[in-house]
Amino acid sequence: MDIAVAGAGVSITLDNEVIKSIHVALASVAPTPILVKKITEELTGTNLSPETLNHAGELAKEAATPITDMRGTIEYRKHLSDVLTKRALADAIKRAQGGKVNGR
Repeated sequence: MDIAVAGAGVSITLDNEVIKSIHVALASVAPTPILVKKITEELTGTNLSPETLNHAGELAKEAATPITDMRGTIEYRKHLSDVLTKRALADAIKRAQGGKVNGR
């Protein structure tokens, strides 16, 4: 059986460069999967920018409440919450703008 160290999923709707809706879910960084409501609250209605991705990553990191176990430390999993959120958000933005990610 494979168990993830951490995971992030993003749903985003854009109107040009404005975020109309955004939802970020994290897995394996809390007792159950979590929806990072602060990202929805703080980023809906804002313009896309590099700071947007960084802020989303920081909010995800703050929302994560992992434990240390054989798959990773608290610090490592919080770091992954930040990194994976930014990666998933960047991919979701590309797709929302009609682009492809990894050839798809």
